[in-house]
Amino acid sequence: MTEDQARAIALGLVETAQIAMVGSIDLDGAPQIKALIKAEHEGLKTIWFSTNTSSEHVTQFKREPRTCVYFAEWNDGPWRGVTLSGRMELLQDQASRERLWQEGCERYYPEGVNDPDYTVLRFTVDSGKVYQSLEKTRFEVSSKDVV
Repeated sequence: MTEDQARAIALGLVETAQIAMVGSIDLDGAPQIKALIKAEHEGLKTIWFSTNTSSEHVTQFKREPRTCVYFAEWNDGPWRGVTLSGRMELLQDQASRERLWQEGCERYYPEGVNDPDYTVLRFTVDSGKVYQSLEKTRFEVSSKDVV
């Protein structure tokens, strides 16, 4: 598969997935994985999540922002997955908080959009690797991959 085909498959997975597996490195240097709900995406370049400020992975991203995010689907056909590598930013500015806030978030953040335990995560992608039908294709992600 070509890099352009891999990018198209990757974008399809990012667009349809609701859950992402997000990697981090704990304080002892061991890899960790966490499932997060994908809130938004801007093409393949930027993916947004929200999480609890008090969570372990927020502490881990403060120390080491390099990470990967994995999306996959099976749907009675061939397994398709994409690993995206890049950097995770922790945001607590008002615009970012309001961007992702939805009705029902109060269940997790009882103080509302300004709850100190509410953090927005912005993942900026540098590269990816698509796996489909026993074939792997790597690709770079640039600002042209924003839609």
